[in-house]
Amino acid sequence: MEKEKKKSGGVFWKIVISAVGAALILIAAVSLLLFIFGNKAVADVSIRRIGGADDGRPYEQRYLWSVDYTFMDNEGVLRQGHTQKRGGDMAVDTDDTVRYFEFAPFVNMLESETEPGFGQLIYIGLGLLLILAMNGKKKKRKSPHKAVRRPDGSIDVPALDDYDDSVEEVCHEKTTD
Repeated sequence: MEKEKKKSGGVFWKIVISAVGAALILIAAVSLLLFIFGNKAVADVSIRRIGGADDGRPYEQRYLWSVDYTFMDNEGVLRQGHTQKRGGDMAVDTDDTVRYFEFAPFVNMLESETEPGFGQLIYIGLGLLLILAMNGKKKKRKSPHKAVRRPDGSIDVPALDDYDDSVEEVCHEKTTD
């Protein structure tokens, strides 16, 4: 019973960690695909500073800013988006161009977030690492059966002449000795 619980718990964490890895890969892939295939639109951007100062960061990254934007897609529907950026005390640099998929305009990002970079490679690499670590080769378990050895050290392999009852014959020979 305890072994089954342990096995089911292991499967649960294998699924969860693999899903996190897949999500990291998906985030990076969507960002790159938006850069390559996404439509552009000009957005109305509003920013506000949130939280307190992080004194451990450089001056230009001490505050976290909330960036909200709205834009019109190709069909004239007003869409919204949100992100967060690091900036200085008084302002944060942000662009006003949005990239979105024409077939799914709810998938959108500011253009600066879709530009290919080292961060996307890190996301993909980390995602692959998580998936491979959870689903890699299984450990080969040793068989609980031991070979019967003769006094000279060689392995005793019985001659099994027929298929039907040869195993039963071997079993009976071992129990009568």
